[in-house]
Amino acid sequence: MENILKLTDMSIQFGGLRAIDSLNLEVDKGEIVAIIGPNGAGKTTAFNCITGIYTPTSGNIEYLGKSIIHKEPEEITKSGIARTFQNIRLFKNLTVFENVLIAVHLRYRDNIFTSALRINYKQELAMREEVKILLESQDLYKYKNDIASSLPYGIQRRLEIARALATKPTLLLLDEPAAGMNPQETEDLTKYIKSIRNKFGLTILLIEHHMDLVMDISERIYVIDFGKLIAKGSPDEIQNNPKVIEAYLGVKENA
Repeated sequence: MENILKLTDMSIQFGGLRAIDSLNLEVDKGEIVAIIGPNGAGKTTAFNCITGIYTPTSGNIEYLGKSIIHKEPEEITKSGIARTFQNIRLFKNLTVFENVLIAVHLRYRDNIFTSALRINYKQELAMREEVKILLESQDLYKYKNDIASSLPYGIQRRLEIARALATKPTLLLLDEPAAGMNPQETEDLTKYIKSIRNKFGLTILLIEHHMDLVMDISERIYVIDFGKLIAKGSPDEIQNNPKVIEAYLGVKENA
């Protein structure tokens, strides 16, 4: 199995706080892997290290066999890693079409002035056609002229994922994609994530508190608590792991 992402003894410290402590994690091609743990366990901090927002204090991060430590976020995105955020980060005053078009522009080398002046008009047309095709494939084209902030929450979340797909990633990081969703929206999202994994040939690493989604969608699960890895394994193994039950899922009461 081809290794896509590998964290080796990765640690990060903020002052006296060790937010991540010697984390080891691997994600293989085509997998859906989840990171779970209590609030404040260090899950989003790990994502921020992978995407270049933070630089680990020690250890290494490899993507497709090469270290990405010290690379800038934009460089990491262009290399094939895309992410969404726990709190949706759309350009709320722009249309659906414009939100995705910005992501497509990121893949091209033209600077903002070239794009604004339409110096490469044919390239601009090609990018717009690409956006149209992507939105159609995600059943979002009917919203193309809607302002992002006017959309229902579940559609905003799908738009954020579509915008990430527009960067043509190999690895997609989803930070609590089901946050704020009702049960039906969560069920729809579970099917959607599976469908984009298959359709776009993605490898997916997600953070999620919604255990039904995690157990249904994940091939493997990593559990961290206070920045340390306390368990890893299949959904069945994690559900029956005493450390996980105590630290995260809750100790079962005696009958």
